[in-house]
Amino acid sequence: HYTVLEHNFAAVGALDRALGAGIEGLAMPDHLGDISVEEWLGREIDGRPLQHLLRLSCLVHDIAKPRTAVVREGKLRFPRHGPVGAELLEGRLAALGFEQASIEFVTTMVRYHLRPGEFARSWPPTDRALRRFARDLSGETLPLLLLQLADGMATRGPTYRRENFERHLAFLGHIVTRTAEALREEEPALVDGEELMRELGLPSGRLLGAVLTSVREAQLAGEVDDRATALALARQSLERLNAEG
Repeated sequence: HYTVLEHNFAAVGALDRALGAGIEGLAMPDHLGDISVEEWLGREIDGRPLQHLLRLSCLVHDIAKPRTAVVREGKLRFPRHGPVGAELLEGRLAALGFEQASIEFVTTMVRYHLRPGEFARSWPPTDRALRRFARDLSGETLPLLLLQLADGMATRGPTYRRENFERHLAFLGHIVTRTAEALREEEPALVDGEELMRELGLPSGRLLGAVLTSVREAQLAGEVDDRATALALARQSLERLNAEG
């Protein structure tokens, strides 16, 4: 329905509509799961209203589409336009006077704005996938889901109807609720600091912390799933960190 620029403008308008009057008499609920939408969006980052930064994210979420455009099998594609857009924006937002936390929020929204679509394609998402989702977003799951909602509304344009909004709100509510539950039920670590100190002969300190973090991140990403492979990865991480000095 729109050019890329028109679509980005439409996404801002769609966000305002979703958070305001809604669609055909259906408005955004006060709560999604246990989360107060107003309370979450009422926060500030670097003294800027989070909702303003989210509107900015809508405006620039497809900024890298012209740079990444390719034709594959007769169809126009935009591979990695989220990550490329985040990289483009980092320097530009800094030049405009935005502070680091605000830059990180907007670039994170742009980088991951397609992530919720992955859940829809492999439904239902696993607890592990939801934990990684929350971790990659530094916990800002609701704003990202609202950006995805606005993106979807703008993509459908005038064909977006109340029933689409109902399904989308149900999707948002499910992801928000299940992510919170998955974080509460987070799987225990395969190895802890004391085990690594004993197995690797490491003293307590920053190096131990770095090794432990690398193992934990691999576990949460599903790359290791038992103690033996976790210890093997810890040894590899230690060798790499020692080589890097």
